Amino acid sequence: MSLLACAVAVALAADKAPPAEKAPAEKVAPAKPITMGISQPYGPEQAQKAKVLIEPYLTKELKTQVTVTVFPTYDELSAALAEGKVDLAWITPLAFVQANDKNAEVTALSKAMRQGGGGLFYRAVFIAKKGSSAANIADLKGKKVAWVNKSSTSGYLFPREMIKKAGFEADGFFASETMAGDHPAVCKAVKSGSADFGATFAQDPGEGKQPRADGCADAGGSLDDYKVVAASGPIPNEVLACRPDFAFDRKRTNGIIQVFGRMSLSDEGKRVLKDAFRVDGWGIAIDGDFDPVIDLLRAKNKKAKVAPAE
Repeated sequence: MSLLACAVAVALAADKAPPAEKAPAEKVAPAKPITMGISQPYGPEQAQKAKVLIEPYLTKELKTQVTVTVFPTYDELSAALAEGKVDLAWITPLAFVQANDKNAEVTALSKAMRQGGGGLFYRAVFIAKKGSSAANIADLKGKKVAWVNKSSTSGYLFPREMIKKAGFEADGFFASETMAGDHPAVCKAVKSGSADFGATFAQDPGEGKQPRADGCADAGGSLDDYKVVAASGPIPNEVLACRPDFAFDRKRTNGIIQVFGRMSLSDEGKRVLKDAFRVDGWGIAIDGDFDPVIDLLRAKNKKAKVAPAE
């Protein structure tokens, strides 16, 4: 599977004529501006830093103005994508599937890749402070928990599914539940003691290795300040998706896929990957990537749309 390189060769034949009689060169219309939506999984401050990095980089590489809008929640970003209010979105797999459910023409173009067990997945984890005696899901019962928000894949939905798979009812399982708003806030709640446990994410550590509380990287301190009590199965990484009808312009979408795929080949691109997207690269989205999320939503006969590879 390879990225499609679009090149059009145009040959113009003209009768010989004095230079003054030559037809003027045809003007090429400038590329249409692109709007891109992102959310703030690492907090509002980090989202603004990401915007400042992404806009000039993509504007230069795509040779058209790119404007990034930060949406406070995944739900708002998902709705904006489904309704065509943004051309592109850097979005969680669950928010993408929800947007695709509202409008089947919402399409995944690329998927994020990170170091670890293949780089294509991550995990939801329950964390506690270092030194906690908790060893499994049962040890969380009757305690205080901090979630990200109710539409967070790793910070709410998959952890609740973990509770159900352990044989408990998720509703009423905890003594109290707090919506912290983002992953760093969850970690800070656990560290301060205002919550006994929290739900966040871990990069897929690879076979035989233990997951770490990677969602706490922006919370201050060290990841070693936290203990992972339980981890979910693999969850697909976030994706770059496009609004309905945008994917019909194959030349344009293939160019976007190429630009994202080349980020890891330059120092400037690597900086955007690391400091804005928090990923190591971008790969092609393929059929089946989002099945774990679709299964979580109990969606039957559902298939999320991905851009065809050529």
